[in-house]
Amino acid sequence: SMLSDGIYIAPSQFEALFTDNLYFDICRHGNDMAMRMKEMFRRKGYQFHLDSTTNQQFVVMSNEEAHRLSQHVEFTLFEPLDESHTICRFVTSWATTQEQLDALDKII
Repeated sequence: SMLSDGIYIAPSQFEALFTDNLYFDICRHGNDMAMRMKEMFRRKGYQFHLDSTTNQQFVVMSNEEAHRLSQHVEFTLFEPLDESHTICRFVTSWATTQEQLDALDKII
C-alpha cells in the first residue's frame, strides 16, 4: 500500500496502523501540531488564504518574507497571491515536535 507521501508499507504494517486506533492517533497528532502552528502564525499577524483544520496551513506572506523564511524552514511556495505576496503551504505530520514549532516561532 502507498501512503499519500509515497511511502510503501507492507500489508502487515498497514493492518498495524488500524490496531488500537494508531492511524487516527497519528493523524490527530499532525492536526494538533498544525493548529498550534496556525495559532503561532496568527499571533504574529499573518493572514491565511483559507481556514484549514487539517495538517496543511496556507499562510499569506510578502515575497520578501517567504524568501527569508525559506532560508531556515522547509515549506512550499503554493502559488502567488498578487505581485508582492505568496501563499505558502506549511505541513505538519506525525513526526512534528513541539521543539520544531518553538524553533519556527522564533524565526517568524
